[in-house]
Amino acid sequence: MKKALSMVLLLSMLAGMFSVGIAAQDYVVDDSYTLGDVNGDGESNALDALEVAKYLAGAEVEQFVRSAGDMNADGQVSAYDALQFRLCLAQAKDWSDYEITDGYGQAMYNFTIAGKPVTEETFCIVVPADTDPNTSNLYYGADQLRKHIRIATNENLTICFGEEEKTTENAIVFHMEDETGELGIEGFIYEVKDGQLNIYGTRRGNMYAAYNILEEYLGYRFFNGEETLIYKNRTSDIAEGTYFKKIPELTFRMARQTAGEYDEEYAFPRGLNGRGSSYADDDRHGTLTGAHFINAHSFGYYYRMYTGNKKYEDQGLIWPEGPSLNDRYNAGVQVDEYAWQPCFTSEESYEQMFTGLYLTMRMISEEWGSHKFRVGTSAMSFSICDNTKGYCKCDDCSTIYATNGYAGGSVYIANRAVKDIQEYYPGMKLYFIIYDHVIPQDIFPVEDLIVLFCGTGCNNHFIGSGECGDNVTYLGGSNTYDEKALKAWGDICRETGAELWFWYYPVTYHYYLVGCPNIINLYYDYNYLINECGVSGMFYEGGGREYNFETLKEYLAIRLNWDPGMTEEEFYDHMLEYLYMYYGDGNEELFQYIMMQNEAGDLVEWTGELSTGETVTSSCFINNFDRPRQMYDYGYIDDHYEEMRALLVTALEKANTDAQRERLETLIACCDFLGLTCVHYRYYEDEGGATQETKELYMERYDNMYNYIVSHKMDIFSDTSDNAVYKIPATISYEQDPMYQFYGEERPGVTRYP
Repeated sequence: MKKALSMVLLLSMLAGMFSVGIAAQDYVVDDSYTLGDVNGDGESNALDALEVAKYLAGAEVEQFVRSAGDMNADGQVSAYDALQFRLCLAQAKDWSDYEITDGYGQAMYNFTIAGKPVTEETFCIVVPADTDPNTSNLYYGADQLRKHIRIATNENLTICFGEEEKTTENAIVFHMEDETGELGIEGFIYEVKDGQLNIYGTRRGNMYAAYNILEEYLGYRFFNGEETLIYKNRTSDIAEGTYFKKIPELTFRMARQTAGEYDEEYAFPRGLNGRGSSYADDDRHGTLTGAHFINAHSFGYYYRMYTGNKKYEDQGLIWPEGPSLNDRYNAGVQVDEYAWQPCFTSEESYEQMFTGLYLTMRMISEEWGSHKFRVGTSAMSFSICDNTKGYCKCDDCSTIYATNGYAGGSVYIANRAVKDIQEYYPGMKLYFIIYDHVIPQDIFPVEDLIVLFCGTGCNNHFIGSGECGDNVTYLGGSNTYDEKALKAWGDICRETGAELWFWYYPVTYHYYLVGCPNIINLYYDYNYLINECGVSGMFYEGGGREYNFETLKEYLAIRLNWDPGMTEEEFYDHMLEYLYMYYGDGNEELFQYIMMQNEAGDLVEWTGELSTGETVTSSCFINNFDRPRQMYDYGYIDDHYEEMRALLVTALEKANTDAQRERLETLIACCDFLGLTCVHYRYYEDEGGATQETKELYMERYDNMYNYIVSHKMDIFSDTSDNAVYKIPATISYEQDPMYQFYGEERPGVTRYP
């Protein structure tokens, strides 16, 4: 049955009604049925009344939408409902008499707790008497629950401060728990006892509990920073005896695609706790977990802070005397982040890095006042610059590398710093990134350190599958060694009390018109990293354009962050649901399209030169260096282009909104870009068997694809500057395939297709 999406609210309608800050968010009710239309033919008429009568008589009915027949929203279809049908058909009553249709409340007609209707007269929300609405995350969670109950049901519950102010017989009661207890820092419990819904949470737990209830019982799906879907339900009951407990498995959960742009609308409801927008670091939003101020490459920053401070040492080193710390940083020496690294072993270098760290922490917490350090969750980066060629080669550092790799140098200096920083900021954690995955032999990270393991050796094969074998990527790496290194680092961290986090790189990096076919990898990669290697924090790297399912990948990663123990079936269900919410009723076709993309990636085999100049044949690729020719089997795309394109066209025909249609049109343009590249020989070249019909089809699609890319000002490559190597060509030539015209020659040694 085709589902129509009705736009119920623009968030601007809510301005002034709630105390929470509100951005431009659309709430969309998924009208998966129409009241009275039990046979799903799009109309409510006598045929539906007949179906109800047959259903009540126990006769077999071909299709029966129970929700559409539940007139009084009691969860069943009865003789009373049949009577209401007849009254509506006789026009003695109207279908709208049985639905809330004015403004709010279209999503749910009858919301109950322990069977009792949740209305302004029967239920209120109770928070502790001493709760500060401006600084309490518990209050923020309560207000989010109140706001979303209002949107779904049109009932605006009162928030009462303490039981003594309770205004109704029944209540939803929030409790603040001690975070040193069983729930930790982010855990929560909710239960229904004696008709009352009790919510118990710690620093962020009450907020997460509220969002969980909204999803499980009121049909919300927080799937996008701009839209929130609400499934239409006649009735929902949080039954007496309900008990649910959640303690997040991952202590650090971060995604960087769109989530950081929409903290309140997307990141918080989806359970992220890493740094997004700066306001997320206040008490009202539960404060940050993980990185403060900078996510990774901090040594260059600390060197600049240190050298800037030295210039003003005659004016006093204690802030606020003399120039501000920010001014001192601006006066410092800027190193080349892509060529320089500090010495890991000299006292002078350590003083520079540690002093820079300390002054930076003072700047962001005291001078800026934008960051609050909290025991158990706060961490600062103490990490190398973004290169692997500038490592110090002094004798002491080289001795460390000999047995512990370059990462051993990071462990050595970070072990000193995390101990020394406790004098100034007790409980502060430090973390360091590692690009070099050599397993250390005798220098191990101490407690309060976090090892942030960067990198995916291969984006084609699942981590832990062993499928890379002897194959390598353009850079000469693969998952084969990384799998051993990850397990070893996990064992080391478990023994020393350190933590192992993983910086995950599944994003389409450079060639934006051709998405990396690694969506399915997410489930298996997460499963291995968390369940086999002991990873306790995940940083999902985003940043690619949203042309080829990049937002889907982010959404799935966020779901896995919150529920890494989900089954494979649940993972695919989340994928199908997202495709429906984001693209419309053609989600089954899109799912099939993605599986075909994945198959084309699995079949890839390329021959070409590595970065070292060596020529190899391989089935591995890495998405931030390899080109599309190494990510897709062009023969497969050639054979299946028409089938894959037809799936997208069908999905476009089923789309319900302009936004969905535009997203699908973009997918079709990208499908044509790769598809026309692969069929060029057959469709356009005489020696490939091209006919006049195939040539005309090729030219028509090329024109449409090119004009769409130009008119929508699509970025085709990560470098969008005026000096970019790859730009949209000013004109097109049918004599060359699109890949060549947009991106030029292949890598050395790699042949074009066919």
